[in-house]
Amino acid sequence: MRERVENDLFGIADRLRSIDEGYFILRTDSGFEVHNSLQRGSTLALKVPYPELDERTVRLVRRTRRERFAQLMKETQEANAKAEKQRLRLAADSVAEGFERAMEGKNDSK
Repeated sequence: MRERVENDLFGIADRLRSIDEGYFILRTDSGFEVHNSLQRGSTLALKVPYPELDERTVRLVRRTRRERFAQLMKETQEANAKAEKQRLRLAADSVAEGFERAMEGKNDSK
């Protein structure tokens, strides 16, 4: 099933069209999709990760617009770098704890 959403409880379809006249929403068996008829190639802009249309959808569409691509990439890279730093810190802590346990066992056997 693919049904175009023209009107919804919170006026999300209208609010998206006010951002860009090419936006439209499809209701599918798996949820909602935001499309842009002015986009080259596929019209699919994003799949809505929420079970209903609400303000979060509007914020997500604004956040992921082409004009924000450079900023979004920067935010993604910063988040990835932070996660990698945390992963390395946890790995180093784990190695240090293992070393300490090994040394304690070695000292206990003397």
